[in-house]
Amino acid sequence: MLEIHKTVAKLYEDNKEYLEIFECLDEFSDTENFCNHYGFDIEDSCNAILIKAKKPVEFYAMFCLLGASRLDVNHKAKEAMGAKRVSFASRDEAELVTEQIYGGISPLGLPENIKVFIDKNVIEREKLFIGAGNRVSKFFLSPETLIKLSHAEVFDLT
Repeated sequence: MLEIHKTVAKLYEDNKEYLEIFECLDEFSDTENFCNHYGFDIEDSCNAILIKAKKPVEFYAMFCLLGASRLDVNHKAKEAMGAKRVSFASRDEAELVTEQIYGGISPLGLPENIKVFIDKNVIEREKLFIGAGNRVSKFFLSPETLIKLSHAEVFDLT
């Protein structure tokens, strides 16, 4: 039976016409393994990266970019967050803050205090896949749906 993570369950139920769910094996959850095993293009993956601002105040933001892209943490992430010091959230922090499973963390279903930023290159794709809150399912959706459902801001992040 397909597992829907508790943090995205209601959102999925309310938006089934926009979200296609795909079941995967835990060992193939990581982006590169997923693409290689299931035959998807890494450029259609949208990775979610949780960043912690340390100064002037501590808070978290989620950054979404294509699987082959690298987040410019020291300049563009700082600028988007309006922070002076930032770092990658640890695995434990990411799971605690998002209430999701590391390796399947989604930009959907996050607590309201986590702002979501999507790289401008993501919106050029026709369809994407993202984590669905766990390591055994992915969501396929349009960039427009991702922006709408995550209440994201599009930003140049790479």
